[in-house]
Amino acid sequence: MIKIVAVSGSLVAGGNVDALLDHALGEYGDDSRFEVRRFALAGAQIGPCRQCNWCMRRQEPGRYCAQDDTMSLIYPELESAHGVIVASPVHFGRLSGATADFLDRLRVFVHGNVSRGVMRNKVGGSLAVAWFRNAGTELTLLTINAAFQALGMVVASPDLGVYGGAAFSSLDGTGRRSGDEKLLVAQDELGMACARSLAFRVGELAGLLEAGRQAATGPGG
Repeated sequence: MIKIVAVSGSLVAGGNVDALLDHALGEYGDDSRFEVRRFALAGAQIGPCRQCNWCMRRQEPGRYCAQDDTMSLIYPELESAHGVIVASPVHFGRLSGATADFLDRLRVFVHGNVSRGVMRNKVGGSLAVAWFRNAGTELTLLTINAAFQALGMVVASPDLGVYGGAAFSSLDGTGRRSGDEKLLVAQDELGMACARSLAFRVGELAGLLEAGRQAATGPGG
């Protein structure tokens, strides 16, 4: 069983980022090899990292951070995951503040006295949605990927795309709308295909890495 944890970094529930992420996760469909756990930052309570360094000295099994908020539910899911997909809207040329706070809180997996290094060799994939072209999709993807690299993870690049999957929430990325339709990301055929390709690659790499680990440790390892 390959476990994929997906996080939507948009504060707009049911918006274009959610739509793109849902389409990407459709790659796993009814495939019994995959288990998907999905989290949305919309409605979640996730405070910024306080740089208090509590995690460096006072962690204990089951408690990762001094703050007891929604991250307390997400941390164990990430620890047991094989692959992680993070999707963010593009806000003012870069990832959303909510996504940035979420990524900052993952420092417990770099500096934690108990959880240090647990994300090593898991697979990470990034998705971004912008309102128009040249608005910051690549910087958003690269910022998410940089967090994955800091965690010691393997960054997945899709067959369609370079840094991750990116799509536009306006017609052809021009900033134009079509009537009252709000989920225009669904009309970005290439963007939707990129997202699906990204999910495929995350699953493919996670499966290969898990097979290698099983081979190295032997039965029951």
